[in-house]
Amino acid sequence: MLRLANKSDIEAIYKIESMMFDESIYFKLSKKEIEKLLNKKSSYFYVYCDEKNIPIGYSLGIIINKKAIWFNSLAVLKEYQNSNVAKKLFDIIEVTSIDLKLDLIILEIRKDNKALFRRYKNMGYIIWKEIEHYYPDGCGAYRLIKCMK
Repeated sequence: MLRLANKSDIEAIYKIESMMFDESIYFKLSKKEIEKLLNKKSSYFYVYCDEKNIPIGYSLGIIINKKAIWFNSLAVLKEYQNSNVAKKLFDIIEVTSIDLKLDLIILEIRKDNKALFRRYKNMGYIIWKEIEHYYPDGCGAYRLIKCMK
């Protein structure tokens, strides 16, 4: 089941965040940041839940200047990564951008993640900027955009 996250999901989202992101490589959200984002009207925090309504993945989009959505993060527990959960969580951010009539989706990926770059390129994303030393380990990033209009 895919739905908007709520305050009762904070612990589960934090658990997913902690399990899936090594903070020496990626930025991690703290519980306080998760709670703050859940309370922001400009944040679209979605969770995908198992049959017991326990979140097994999440995606986060943040509206910027009423014209774009920044696809901040997506994570799915390892045991569900061979399912279509990540695709559904990705797609809901694109659907949200269409529903809100936004111009762009913006996201960052590691320069060394060639498979993910190919996937996004095939979905219509293009490189907008290259950012050196973006990630905690010093790896650069590609800032990608997709025009939605």
